[in-house]
Amino acid sequence: MALKNYYEIFQLFPPVEPRQLQDAYKRLIFEFHPDRNPGREEWAIERTMEIVEAYNVLSDPIKRDLYTFRVRNQVRQEPGEMFGLKKGFLSFGKSKEETAAEEAFQRGLKYFFEEKDHWNQAQHEWLSALKIVPGFANAHYNLGILCGYQGNFKDACACFERVIKLNSGDIEAKKVLSMAMGYVYGKKA
Repeated sequence: MALKNYYEIFQLFPPVEPRQLQDAYKRLIFEFHPDRNPGREEWAIERTMEIVEAYNVLSDPIKRDLYTFRVRNQVRQEPGEMFGLKKGFLSFGKSKEETAAEEAFQRGLKYFFEEKDHWNQAQHEWLSALKIVPGFANAHYNLGILCGYQGNFKDACACFERVIKLNSGDIEAKKVLSMAMGYVYGKKA
């Protein structure tokens, strides 16, 4: 699920002023217009469409917030540590619960990366993993990322707060929580 970096298309980096974006847009549209690229019209049309798509996203504050969140934050692909599990003194390897939770976590990743249409199934799998092991920090983290991708920053904040409660040393979760809170409360983090 590779996401095009619209900021790179315009050779601008956040925060971007509307005037900077307009100037870059006009310059690129002129540069890649099919009439200015004889013999490469199809390529020029594709580039122009990409530029227009990027401008439509970055010029709309709501679309830009969602897009910026997606560019800066990715789901975690490794199961990571599970907190709160009681293990016996002579326990070796993973418990049945840990194995089942990891399998649900991996299925969630598979659905997440297939297509946007499968995000509900990814959410279901990560919630299933949390029913099995409530202290599964990366399942909480991925749910938070998914909520952010969908523009539901309040629920994203709640997920990241749970991650931090489980692992207070998770710097990345703290950064993403700060960013999500900025979108909820109107300050860009």
